[in-house]
Amino acid sequence: MIDYQQMLMRFQRGEIDPAAFRHADHIGVAYEVLTRHGFFKALAIYADGLKALVEKAGAPEKFNATVTFAYMSAIAERMHRQSSVSAAEFITANPELLSGDVLGRYSRARLESDVARQVALLPDL
Repeated sequence: MIDYQQMLMRFQRGEIDPAAFRHADHIGVAYEVLTRHGFFKALAIYADGLKALVEKAGAPEKFNATVTFAYMSAIAERMHRQSSVSAAEFITANPELLSGDVLGRYSRARLESDVARQVALLPDL
């Protein structure tokens, strides 16, 4: 089983290998940071770590504020609706977070826009 608490610490220190950081790991780390901090502080910590990760991968243009905000909001909302004892349990209980459904109310053009990379945009569909 993956230790997302430990992964969060490594994420914050910039020690994560970008090539090995799967979508489920994004969710697990987001869950862990949201258990420790209020939403906006957790969002800032997560966004800063994610920016560092994509820069480390040599692809800073991959950071997307809209996608990051949408996922953090969806994860935080589900955390308030249900209790989970671990990030792994949370991921198992919320498979739609792995499917990309969170972004279903955004057009592809909106998500891929330059402004979406810099500003958390609201859905357009």
